[in-house]
Amino acid sequence: MNHLIEALTKSGILKGDLDYRLIRSSMVIVFLLFGYQKWFEYEAQVLIPFISNGPLISWMYPAFGIRGASWLLGFTEWLFCLLLFWGFWNKKAGILGALGSCATFLATVSIIPFMPNGWDEVAGGFPAMTGNVPFLMKDVVLFAASFYLLKQDVVRALPSAEGSGTTNHLIKYLARILGGLGLLREGLEYHVLRASMVIIFAFFGYTKWHQYAAQVMFPFISHSPFLFWLYPAFGLRGGARFLGASEWPICALLFAGFWDKRFGVLGALGSTVTFLTTLTIIPFMPDGWDPAAGFPAMAGNVPFLVKDVVLLAVSVYLLKQDLVRVLLSNRNARTVSTLSTSNAFAKDMR
Repeated sequence: MNHLIEALTKSGILKGDLDYRLIRSSMVIVFLLFGYQKWFEYEAQVLIPFISNGPLISWMYPAFGIRGASWLLGFTEWLFCLLLFWGFWNKKAGILGALGSCATFLATVSIIPFMPNGWDEVAGGFPAMTGNVPFLMKDVVLFAASFYLLKQDVVRALPSAEGSGTTNHLIKYLARILGGLGLLREGLEYHVLRASMVIIFAFFGYTKWHQYAAQVMFPFISHSPFLFWLYPAFGLRGGARFLGASEWPICALLFAGFWDKRFGVLGALGSTVTFLTTLTIIPFMPDGWDPAAGFPAMAGNVPFLVKDVVLLAVSVYLLKQDLVRVLLSNRNARTVSTLSTSNAFAKDMR
């Protein structure tokens, strides 16, 4: 374990705001790509089951129609994309982008309980995800990442908001609201992001033990440059079970990381490898870009995989945070050991 910690320390993962910038960049990419595809007819049709079953967005069809609702979502997502990108330099703009992002993924996550045929009946129903629910389940992490950016930007904007002005008053007012709700507690975003990743690995690991998921996994495994060997080695059902068997230990390690950061490091490392692997499937996925609209208009299974950009960034964040905590713990342990030795030596001298 010490050799692994030393190797990770030398990798440059501890450099500055690397994790913060990765999460912000990943959210910009997601809003850019998903906003783009909503300007096309094919995506307006894909969105029908999501919008019509969304308790917070179902009003859009009576108000704007099928195409109009899709265009409205595309406009708002590009607006949030711009604000999040601007947030690299201007934290006030970042706050607005993060608020919009939180609202976006709160709305999408709220669809899950109302999505028809979202739990496989043959597998016993909940928590065996099927249909559109796996696509929406990843938004749990995207919502957690949005909250992380909101808290980070509010905290970073506060020192510059001490003067007068409408914007400064709004930032201070927002900070008071978040503080009153306990959302500015130190380390809260770290625990929220960890919990969201535990949920993802628990649900997705569970689905892979069932026959229906083995069929769903076929295009992903067969077109993966790193996973294709699973079918010759284990067969269709065995390949899916192999992935389930690997995801649950990562889930357990991430969960154990709430208390022991050494387990957290191992879980975050496994999570990082997992989503690096899934992202490599995108260039090899057939029919991944709409033939009428072309790249970068995502289609088929590519939108599901693109969300892993954020999950990868969150995995790197957890890896860095746990590594820092392990190093601090080791340093404190050495300090205590040195002090104990010095006190014992002084006592012997007396």
